[in-house]
Amino acid sequence: MPLELIVISLMRTSKWINVLMVNSPEDDVTKPRRIDVTSNGIRWIEQDFEQFTPLGKFFEINTNPEEGLSVDTETDSETAMKISLLNINDEALERQTVNVEIVGVHLQLTEFMACGLQCSNCYKDLVDIRRFKCIKPLPIYTLKPRKYFCSSDKKPTAPSEGDLYYALNYIVISPKILDKSIVRNGEHLHCSRCLQLVGESLDEESAAQLYVDTLWVSSRREDKVAPPEGRLEHLFDQLPVSQLMLHLLHDAVPISEEKTRLFLKAVRSDGQLHYMLLLVDTSQLHLLRSKLSLSEHLHEKSVDREDDGDGSSGESGESEESEEREADSKGSDEVEPESKRQRLSDVRPVHEVKVKGFRGCRVSYHIFSSDEQLAANDELIEQWHLEGTPMLRISYAMMMDLYRELKINETLVAKMERSVPDVKEGLTSYIIYHNY
Repeated sequence: MPLELIVISLMRTSKWINVLMVNSPEDDVTKPRRIDVTSNGIRWIEQDFEQFTPLGKFFEINTNPEEGLSVDTETDSETAMKISLLNINDEALERQTVNVEIVGVHLQLTEFMACGLQCSNCYKDLVDIRRFKCIKPLPIYTLKPRKYFCSSDKKPTAPSEGDLYYALNYIVISPKILDKSIVRNGEHLHCSRCLQLVGESLDEESAAQLYVDTLWVSSRREDKVAPPEGRLEHLFDQLPVSQLMLHLLHDAVPISEEKTRLFLKAVRSDGQLHYMLLLVDTSQLHLLRSKLSLSEHLHEKSVDREDDGDGSSGESGESEESEEREADSKGSDEVEPESKRQRLSDVRPVHEVKVKGFRGCRVSYHIFSSDEQLAANDELIEQWHLEGTPMLRISYAMMMDLYRELKINETLVAKMERSVPDVKEGLTSYIIYHNY
């Protein structure tokens, strides 16, 4: 039962790594195996082959049996270990790590397109059909546009009637172009027909922030250049979860040197309110992960060796081939010693398992998606409000993308960290950054 996957997690402030090794039993028959941890890597050893994960360029592993290794879980299909490190080569780790940089959101709306904006719930006109002369992204990454339009260190910025700024799940326009169908309740902007909350006023009504997931795009048939009618959020390119998290972290609120908070709100199309409370570790998470289905790679190697008439690979195979050539050169009438033939048959091929580095963050979270859950956790929600954690509105689709990613990685974290879910502390997961 060869190794299928190896995942290694490391918090950069720690001198320990968590290791998860996953294998698939073959025909429900358990073959004897051995795992050796050396100063430069991990060996998965079975009777007829060996898989070696070289880690020496990243870490110097503590091989002291009393303090360097603990095997916490071992089953027929997986092994979880905690390994102590003597040293971390940060430079080598960075070189082998996928670099994911934040990118801006993209809106498929141009200055040549005439469109209007309606309430997505009742289709009441909010902005009459028009062409915006200047459509551009907000110059900073934030879900709180007051940081830009109402900054304390500069004069307030007010968009003109032809301006449209956009960012993650909102646009900012001049309040002068809003139709009278908007009802103001303090800073909140509501549709006058169905009272759906559609946005907020900024800086004493010099700018209006409208939530993208509450808006419907309308157009005229006679306009040759116009966006397709439908939800405005569909005119935004979908962000991968990695990018979504990087954007959200710009508005995270530090509560200590180790933790920051995010309080997310989303509203489903039927009006159901959703809250997600995220407690994010500030220490950077590093993951080293092999390719999936390593056994398929082993099978391909085995087929290649059979086609070549050779029973080994890598250095062992090259050594055996050279010894066989040497024996052949001595002449066909010279008999090879039996001890040498036995030694050659005992050679175990070694397959190298390469790993790639990924960055990410470790998250503890709660999600409340029904009135019953919201009521049952009212004290926790109120506590986050009182402690100064601002609520950030994202679309329902964004929250579900984020939730799916967290849910998938929950199992990985539970196995690697051997943690038991704590209802009060929330569920623990990873967000792993990818370039897709």
